[in-house]
Amino acid sequence: MDIKAMKILMEIQAMQSVGNTTFNDSNSALFNEMLGDILQSQQSGLTESLSNEQTFMQTGGGLGTQTKYLDAFLYGSAVTSSPLEQYVTEYTGQGAFNDSLTGANRYKDTIAKAAATYNLPEKLIAAVMKQESNFNPEVISTAGAVGLMQLMPGTSKYLGIQNPTDTEQNIMGGAKYLRQMLNQFGQNLETALAAYNAGPGNVKKYNGIPPFKETQSYVQKVLKYYNA
Repeated sequence: MDIKAMKILMEIQAMQSVGNTTFNDSNSALFNEMLGDILQSQQSGLTESLSNEQTFMQTGGGLGTQTKYLDAFLYGSAVTSSPLEQYVTEYTGQGAFNDSLTGANRYKDTIAKAAATYNLPEKLIAAVMKQESNFNPEVISTAGAVGLMQLMPGTSKYLGIQNPTDTEQNIMGGAKYLRQMLNQFGQNLETALAAYNAGPGNVKKYNGIPPFKETQSYVQKVLKYYNA
């Protein structure tokens, strides 16, 4: 993307206020004008793509949806779930975590590695990490759980982790265990999270989320962070 297109994208970003901006007729006209400028700076082969996006905008899509389609046009990629995620990642070096998960940014490279290795959403790993340790790698629970993903000594040994206090080993181990719980319980996220917290034995015993207040609260909080 050239400098002009980058400048236009930043202007568009400045126009919105974290999803609270109403995209009125005046803004829509300015947005379309910007898109026209971008079109002139890109290769002519993208004309059809832009036409589709402009047609969609004329049917009443909001600013968030329109910038989402602009991201796809500018970067030649699939439409993202969050309009500015790719912009944030590429041009500020920050991860695409929501406000409650920003603490995960310092571990984003390892989270990305764990997510790719065990086929998990990065945001899910971050959400578990948030609830387990609030991103403090030095936390040790009264029960002896260690680190960012709060791995018990027996679990660490089972997972083959040599040093659970090592940040990377801890994150990789927690992601591996979460993947195992998902596989064991039919990819059901709520049940897998309950098993991560209370152990798979208790989930099997109660044929679902155990009637433990701690576990029930744990599942709800992790899902809240994940779905925010």
